Amino acid sequence: MSGENRLLYSLPLLLSFLAYRAYAAYSRKKSIYSDRWSALELEDKTIVSKNTAIYRFKLKTSVETLDLPPGYHLLARAVVNGVEEIRPYHPISPRYAPGYFDLMIKSYTDGKVSKFFAGLEPGKTVDFMGPTGKLNYHCNSSRAIGLVAGGSGITPILQILNEIVTTPEDLTQISLIYANETENDILLKDELDELAEKYPHFEINYVVHRPSSNWKGFRGYVTQEMMQKCLPSPSFDHRLFICGPTNMNNLILELANTIGWKFSGEEPDVNDQVFVF
Repeated sequence: MSGENRLLYSLPLLLSFLAYRAYAAYSRKKSIYSDRWSALELEDKTIVSKNTAIYRFKLKTSVETLDLPPGYHLLARAVVNGVEEIRPYHPISPRYAPGYFDLMIKSYTDGKVSKFFAGLEPGKTVDFMGPTGKLNYHCNSSRAIGLVAGGSGITPILQILNEIVTTPEDLTQISLIYANETENDILLKDELDELAEKYPHFEINYVVHRPSSNWKGFRGYVTQEMMQKCLPSPSFDHRLFICGPTNMNNLILELANTIGWKFSGEEPDVNDQVFVF
């Protein structure tokens, strides 16, 4: 065999070997896996309300991105009082943020893992696995989307919202009703208002259960009239996404059914017009 032929014969093997080495190197540097836990370091912690903070975790390299599909979440593992606890969390950072991801977590009195996070200081690590989820949003898959969020249920809603407004070719109209107990409980209000001002295809309305006398938004709970006024009407090319406390989700589903939104059974399917996170 001539030298030229030997070179032609060995070139594919060399390329395959180099590709394998590159893949192996990438795998070693990957931060999160779907089939095993990875310990990631808390880089920063920002208090956003009396019981809520944003936790920034470092990825293994400064150029790696989480690239989490909108609507998907990560699993976090913590050992509390000797017992392993696992909870799902939706990152709120941009999908392609380099080197980090952010979780916004509200600490509840009886929340074992949320209190674990509240006690974390930068430099500590948390185990993560993922991504996992059912909903995978696609650009322009709907003409209009209605969003209803309650409290910390704003986190998966923010994923969908950020995906749409940061994609110039996505022309989906977005309408959000965000419900909270008091005005002080509204998370990231300045950021949400800025998005609504910057992007004309995004509209937001707030509803507060126990408002102050100066409150100018909706008062009480989300109602059928409020949904009909502020959200898109049921249509084959419209969708409704819901995320909040269980009681609120059940109420919104009842109202959605009355209005005419179509979904199967008590738990809407991922392919229904209505989806509950």
